[in-house]
Amino acid sequence: MTRNVHEHPNAKAYRRTAEAFRAGDEEALRGLIADDVIWHVPGRNRLAGEVRGRDSLFEWFQRLREATNGTFSLEEHDVVGNDNHEVALSRMSAVRSGLSITVQVVSVIHYRNGKQPERWFHPTDPDAWNRMFS
Repeated sequence: MTRNVHEHPNAKAYRRTAEAFRAGDEEALRGLIADDVIWHVPGRNRLAGEVRGRDSLFEWFQRLREATNGTFSLEEHDVVGNDNHEVALSRMSAVRSGLSITVQVVSVIHYRNGKQPERWFHPTDPDAWNRMFS
């Protein structure tokens, strides 16, 4: 993962958020995610739907860990941002029924005052996305 020293602050904020998520650093995440956050999670699985509010999002993180038996991983391929948005090209993976599932995901994220108030996930393989979280 190569980082551009001239990377936009919103792209840097996303990278800090992803690093805090991987580290399980709830305090850092609370500083990077807006209180009124909305995540739009696609699919036909137990994690799909709109997640509204930071506390609900933290509950969703717990459900994510449970659904994937703690095997979920996130790796950025590239991150670009401007004053209003950030786009992350990522690989999301988990082990389900002994099989590793990896999905390329494009995430579009709004930013407001350095915090994430809204995010949309666009997996390249919806069937694999659903299997990962079923």
